[in-house]
Amino acid sequence: MRAADLTPLARDVMKMPASAGLIFFSFVAAYLLMLLPWSGAWLAARPDFLLLVLLFWALHQPNSIGQGVAFFAGMLMDVSDSMLLGQHALAYVIAVFGTQVFRVRILAFHIPEQTLHVLGLTLVATCVMLGLNLLLGADFPGFASFVSPALTAILWGPVNWILYLPAVRRRGGDAS
Repeated sequence: MRAADLTPLARDVMKMPASAGLIFFSFVAAYLLMLLPWSGAWLAARPDFLLLVLLFWALHQPNSIGQGVAFFAGMLMDVSDSMLLGQHALAYVIAVFGTQVFRVRILAFHIPEQTLHVLGLTLVATCVMLGLNLLLGADFPGFASFVSPALTAILWGPVNWILYLPAVRRRGGDAS
């Protein structure tokens, strides 16, 4: 008796890799969304678009996007947000590592269950950044800082649909 294949989706995703242009421009779009002039309560609740796109590509294109890209993206965010250098980089690398470890498990689920996994990964990234700031003597910003990971996770479904759409379109075009 053959063992059940538990990763059909993971294998299907690897058959049609995304173009380098799609990956690059999705990172540029996410970075530009992060650079919008957020202020006040909106700044505290700002979803981490760059982390979301990073997790998507680390999940769906593990041979192209890994911890090196996560480190570079984190350093870019640290410089643009004038934060402690390496804070976002460490958080992003840990989140991508978690994505790599749980990749097959996450891909075995549908979008609602994947959203819960993404919520856990974004909460870990937020806790890493919060912990680093607290260790350096910053005041606790309050529990409102945990709104951002929740909003980031809620956006998993729409981002998944938007970024996966070109691959589906290309697959349909190749079949005819």
